[in-house]
Amino acid sequence: MALERLEFEFIGEPENGENDWEYLHIGHVMSGDLEILAERLPAQANVTRIHVTTSAVGFGSVWQMVIDEFMATHKMYGCEIWINDDGATPAVVKLRLWQLVREMSAK
Repeated sequence: MALERLEFEFIGEPENGENDWEYLHIGHVMSGDLEILAERLPAQANVTRIHVTTSAVGFGSVWQMVIDEFMATHKMYGCEIWINDDGATPAVVKLRLWQLVREMSAK
């Protein structure tokens, strides 16, 4: 099975407050789903790097749209995020990203 790897990087000032999370894991890789792993970067970091590994090859523009919308809405800077996808729809991707934000806020 072919996999595609996509990289996104965003630089800016966070709008959310300080949280105490270090590592997070959301979801599970399986047919039509995905998992998200997140690691907090040092406090002075104003960058977020998002790494996507997906079995749905050729959908880079859709990923770009979903990730851009997510970052425009949540302004989460100072973390590294790995998304491991097994064919999730954009709606599922948005759900998992929303769950990530919720977990970050809860810590």
